[in-house]
Formats: sequence, structure tokens, C-alpha cells
Amino acid sequence: MQPEILAAKSEGTTSAVPRANAAWVYDISNKPGEARRYDPGYFATALNNFNRSAQTGHKIQLVYTYSGSLEMYCPGKNPKHCRLDDLISVYPLSSDRKLIGGSAANTVQAYAREVDPAAAGGRVLVVPVIDGVVSADYEGSMKGFNELPPEMAKAFADKVARKVCADPHVAGVQFDIEPFNVSRKNGQYHFYKRIAQNFAGTVPATMQHSPVECKDRNYPQGRFFSVFTSSNQLNPAGPALENIREIVTKFNNGYVIAPLYDLGSGGPGEALAVTEYQRRATRHAKQMAKWAAGSDIPFQLGVPAAATVHEHAYCRGGACRKAPGSANDMPTQDSYLEAALTAIDKSGAREVEQFRGVSVWAWTRGVTVHGLQFEPQIPPWNVLELLSTKL
Repeated sequence: MQPEILAAKSEGTTSAVPRANAAWVYDISNKPGEARRYDPGYFATALNNFNRSAQTGHKIQLVYTYSGSLEMYCPGKNPKHCRLDDLISVYPLSSDRKLIGGSAANTVQAYAREVDPAAAGGRVLVVPVIDGVVSADYEGSMKGFNELPPEMAKAFADKVARKVCADPHVAGVQFDIEPFNVSRKNGQYHFYKRIAQNFAGTVPATMQHSPVECKDRNYPQGRFFSVFTSSNQLNPAGPALENIREIVTKFNNGYVIAPLYDLGSGGPGEALAVTEYQRRATRHAKQMAKWAAGSDIPFQLGVPAAATVHEHAYCRGGACRKAPGSANDMPTQDSYLEAALTAIDKSGAREVEQFRGVSVWAWTRGVTVHGLQFEPQIPPWNVLELLSTKL
């Protein structure tokens, strides 16, 4: 079964956004005291093994693989002083490992070549995750991104699109720029609007660059993209909804991924009781289904199949706090996942036209936040069994 291509309601045209379940994979090791290693395609075998055992309709056909970052080095960290050379798109990450043909490996190419379409039940689409941090103030952070002048934000989007659309393995991009904020027509808003325009057609030429086609024989609807944010952003009473709708639906190539995890309000390491987690996950799933359907915004829902900072089986470090209640002192990862999948089923999300599938967090090589280590770092066997019949 191929990833389903859907007709968008708004203009009767075909959407570039597929309906397919997805998995996040992080090929870079992230454990304290260990040298960081980058091994592209590290989890390809694990994905193939899962897909061979999963039932039809519950396989993974989208791979979100961490592949790069956006960085800003504007003079004095003042967005008004930014030049295009100060706006950096790091893509692709590459390693010394060689793929077939002798070229240096990158993770998008690795998964495109190594994840088996036969096991997945159809074509596998590989999507680089490109991240950035707006709220922090370290060297190279995206502090000031929201205040970028519109033309500079659009030029930044052109720079990103030019790189990713030149890679024939890239089906789309998952932008993990946090915090997501288009509550006004700011730098983020103009960046994403330009990404949508570029991905639907051609990245324009400049004096230094030829035009780059994002819509071609391999991707006849163009490339697609997603933004990662809470379901609360789609509140009809909030300031962001109309801007989100314009960004993702104008060219019918964008969607929103809303996580049903990290739903705790405490600091990292403060685990949620499973019963409280299910209550919060149910609320988020229901409001996402209702608000997305009412606004015609395509969406996926993310589930915690491996450890997050609030939904985890184990935490190591001084700030770790067990979930309250004797019955939940030692929650298991499968209990969180089952609660998440139940929340999705009861929300009606699967029945709405805008639903695009479930995103599985995650296959990683260590989940470490603020010096705390969380387990499991990949979905354990009982979680995989759940996913194989309920994803």
C-alpha cells in the first residue's frame, strides 16, 4: 500500500502531504561520557524488522531523520543587521562512512536506500528533520528569528529550499524550530510562507544560484513540510490559527505535528502518572481533531514509544521525580503508549479528513536532557507489539 495522496478541500487540487505513519530516528549518539558518533542509517534494520512484523495499515512509511539545523550569526545578534551570509542552513549532515558508489554518507540517503519498500508495503518517503532554537541565546541560536524583516526571512527560506530540493532523496522537511510562533506575521510566518511557495514549484534564481525545482518527476506535487507545535496553537480563539492555516493550506503542502507527549508542566525528569497522562493526551487529541477539522489543517499526532522527559520508564539524575501514586511509581513505556493510542482512537482523529497518521517517538541513541538520562531510548519489544497492531 502506497502512502495515500489526498485531494485538498480548499481548491480541489492534489495535496503533497501523504497519509502515512512515521517514525523519528536520531543517528547521532547522545550519551554522557561517550564520544558522539554519527552513523547514517543506524536504525534502518530496526525499521525493516518492525515493518515485516506489523499488520497492514500499521507499518511505517515516513522516516523523519535528524539531518541538520538552522543557525543565525547576525552582528550583535540584532536581526535588523542580518545579512544573508549570517543565516546558515546546515544540511546535510555527512559522515566518513561510505554508501554505495563511494560518496560520503548522509542519513537521508541512507534511509532512502536501506529501508525496504516491500516490508513497508509501498514507497518509503524520507524526510530530514531540520531544527533550530529561537528562545536560547547561545552562539548560533536563532534568537531574533521572529524579528527578521520579511525579505530576509524569505531569503533564508530560499537558502534552505535550494539545498533540500537539490537532494532527490528528500520528500519533504520536518521543521523543528522551537518555539513555534506565528501569532503575528513575523519572521517565522514569512519564512514558512516562502517555504510553502518554494516547495510547490521552483526556488528562484539569484546572481549566484540557478533556479532549483522542488516539483519534478519524482515529486509531481512538489515537496511537503511540517511544523511541530502543541494542539493549543489551533485554538480558534487564539491568535495563530489563521496564520497557520494560510501557511499550510495555500499551496496544499504543509501540516502540523502535535505531540501527545511532554505533557507535564514540571521540569525535565518529573514523570507524569499514567492516569494523568491519559487525561491530558485525550484532551489534546480531541481538540486537535476538532480544531484541525474545523480549519481544514492537515495534522499528525506524535506518541511516546520511547522515553521523553515526562513520559518514561526510567530516569537517572538528581532531578528525577517518580510519578505520584503508588500504582504509578514505576510506569512502563508501553503503558504510556497504550494510553496515547487509546486517546487517539477515542478522539475521532482517525476519522477526520485532515488526519495524516501517527508519528512515533522514537529510535534514538540516548535521550539526555539537562544532564538527566531517560530510558528506554528505543521502543522495547512490548511497545513494538502494540505498534504493530494499533499504530
